Amino acid sequence: MKKSLLGSKKAVSVIAIAVTGIALAWVFLDQPRPHNPRVYAPPEKTQWKPVGARSAGQHNYDIIPEPITWHAIHVDVANADSVWGVAAPMFELDWVAEPAYFSGSGPLLDNQGNLYFSSNFYHGERVDLVAIDAKTGERRWVLPEIGNMSVGGPIILNDPDNPGAQIIYLAGPEQIRAVRQDGSILWNKATGIKIANAEDSDTTKFQNFNYHPATDSLITVTKSGALYAFSRTTGEMVASKGQLPGAPALSGNRTSIPDFIVNRVDPLMDKAFGKTADGLNLFSSAVNYLYGGGGVVTNYFSIDPDSSRIYIAATAPDAEDGTEDGRSEIGAIYALNLEDDGNGGLEFKVLNRNTFQGGTGSTPALSADGSRVYVSDNEGHVIALDHELNEVWRVDVGEPLVGSITVASDNNEIYAVTAKDVFQLIDRGDHGTLNWTAELNGFDGYANVDDQSNGLTATATANGVVVMIGGGKEIVGRTIMLHVGMGLLDRQTGKLRYFTEGREDSLAMSVVAADGSIYVGHSPLRRAVGKAFYPDLTQDIIGGISRFKPIRLDLLARDALCAAEARAVNANTLNQVTEAAAVSTDIRQIAFLITQAESAVEQAVSDSDMTQADANLLRDLLAQSSASLATGDLTTSATALMSACAIFD
Repeated sequence: MKKSLLGSKKAVSVIAIAVTGIALAWVFLDQPRPHNPRVYAPPEKTQWKPVGARSAGQHNYDIIPEPITWHAIHVDVANADSVWGVAAPMFELDWVAEPAYFSGSGPLLDNQGNLYFSSNFYHGERVDLVAIDAKTGERRWVLPEIGNMSVGGPIILNDPDNPGAQIIYLAGPEQIRAVRQDGSILWNKATGIKIANAEDSDTTKFQNFNYHPATDSLITVTKSGALYAFSRTTGEMVASKGQLPGAPALSGNRTSIPDFIVNRVDPLMDKAFGKTADGLNLFSSAVNYLYGGGGVVTNYFSIDPDSSRIYIAATAPDAEDGTEDGRSEIGAIYALNLEDDGNGGLEFKVLNRNTFQGGTGSTPALSADGSRVYVSDNEGHVIALDHELNEVWRVDVGEPLVGSITVASDNNEIYAVTAKDVFQLIDRGDHGTLNWTAELNGFDGYANVDDQSNGLTATATANGVVVMIGGGKEIVGRTIMLHVGMGLLDRQTGKLRYFTEGREDSLAMSVVAADGSIYVGHSPLRRAVGKAFYPDLTQDIIGGISRFKPIRLDLLARDALCAAEARAVNANTLNQVTEAAAVSTDIRQIAFLITQAESAVEQAVSDSDMTQADANLLRDLLAQSSASLATGDLTTSATALMSACAIFD
């Protein structure tokens, strides 16, 4: 089974193949060539629109935040990697903060514009959580490490007892924490789990918390497949320990990286980030984790916010691969409940299971209504399951997926990524179809870039799909990454609307903020290989978090209000009774898009990208739309938004 670092399958699952290619081909000299990068003009309006009723759940947002930005490792508890707002249609690298930290799980953002991340490897300062200002990159506070936290990324939830406030939760095998936005501790609880040695620390490492609405609890799972549940309000353990029946996976399907590669890259990474808490080389240990490392679970997991059903990608029991040897060569996905044990307590119960020859390495991604579970296998299939884990369809995209599947709530769109490509697929009910393959040519004209390929899990937004593109040398059909950049694809066509060069490689997500900014956590495993073998052709590796700030805020305002218009027009055609959940969700999203547009208008005037007269007209139209939206008058709201969008024609 191919596995992922820190709770989600990542794009680095091709490292072994790529670097093995280096062993065969690292003998040629780079030929000089001109450097003439492609220049991207301001993008035109996208023609993409929602059609028909969206997929929508029935849950409220009292505790689970609206998906306007990243509050969990894949946006939300269902791991959709999709947000309601628009990404900036034009953006540029603004800053890199906290460069000493290797950030494998990426940053999260709260509703006050603060950014949080947990470092997975340390260089000097040992902390469990770093909080920075999302606009400036300035450090706000840190949460010092206590005990053997060994945390992944945090999860952020609304505080129902304090409307408008949010709480950050961190999971560690010995201690778990709840932290307010100002850094003060709400509670800190010992789990009672004792870590005896380094090996135990690995197998008992908690994945990130996820939220279980039915029991108001925080759930986590360890690498060895143990399940725990803790009270959201107190941190007390509320259920007996659960255990998945899978056996430890074979590491990386017996894939290994040659010693001469490891021997060059390990010192490079150790110099940048130090060794692990157990004194191990960062690159070696991270790659071992990525390729399974003998774990039952090394991906994040999903919870349906309506039914509270839990979905976990893991391994099948030992004997199911035909050999009882303490290892599993078969992947499995489990559906579980956390329910009454008959004695006044709670217990985990496995409801259903589906297995995969070749394994499944995806974090399960759920449709908004909980009717679909999307996973992949290691043979190149995107697989759609119903909520009982019965297979509905599969589509072969030609090579194994290397990131979690992105699920948009509109038009039955899903997005799958391989080491080379980004695909849009359409779930057509009883079958799936491949709609387009993305245009990943952002590095056209770059000297020393022979090949370009996908870098991260795709992020679906209201105005496109945010992707990372890697550029470098092509060896044995793989990209040896020397450069990275961020792009925005058109959802209608898969063509690049905009692209700009970035600073560093990432194993995390393309995090889109409520203001349209894009953030990336630096975890340069792939680029470290490129740096080791082409030291003169690429920048030094660096950790931290990078921000891509919006530019041309008039275009951000345009995309936000035009997206709101398209959604309002479509929502107005829906049945207000039978499709009430979709309409209600549409109204919430439109309200957010209007807020996003209003903020962008203010900044656009300040930047001289919009006249005061146009700004005043837009404000009036957006006010009319908001007022009508509040009364449920979608016709009037849509009319005002149409007029606002037309101003940009």
